Amino acid sequence: MTFLRSGLMATILVAALGGCGTSAPPRYHALGLVQPAPASGSARRLVEILPVAVPERLNREEVVLTGAGGQLDVRDGDHWAAPLPDEIRHILTDALWRRLRAADVYQAPVSPGAGGVPQYRLALQIERFEAVPGRSAVVEGSWTARRLPQGASATCRAGITVALPALTADAATAALSDGTSQLARLIADSIDGLEQGVASVCPADGY
Repeated sequence: MTFLRSGLMATILVAALGGCGTSAPPRYHALGLVQPAPASGSARRLVEILPVAVPERLNREEVVLTGAGGQLDVRDGDHWAAPLPDEIRHILTDALWRRLRAADVYQAPVSPGAGGVPQYRLALQIERFEAVPGRSAVVEGSWTARRLPQGASATCRAGITVALPALTADAATAALSDGTSQLARLIADSIDGLEQGVASVCPADGY
């Protein structure tokens, strides 16, 4: 009887220790907001969006915020729903379609001039992607857009700052989403400017 009681107590102790060591599952954040699908129809432009480049220190599954002193705050309990470059690409693809009816053809390239639809190649590099809870979020990037096959091109740079008075990861990712969406709209407008032959297609407040 003593042996059975001791064995039972040991089993309970192991189970309790195992329970104490179990951490809560991570929360997942999508950078792109859920929005109604755009109206269906044929694309008016085709854009080959090259893979988005992001700083390596941020290219991880965990959400990375910035402390007031500039130190990185890797949030182990908060993860991106998809790799960060893909999250940014999702917002960019959505903005191009909504503003220009431009479809991304990176996964299914077509020959330049096919179908008579204007075609472009777009490369985006994110240089800052920072959120300081209680202060602000900054999304800064540079991009090059070129008309294919040998058309006009433009290289631009812009930065967006979004107020972030709250201290939560939810608020931080929402502010980063807002900044990324604003940057994506500027990129779409620069491609439209190329097609219209505008003298300067880059944002007036770019830096």
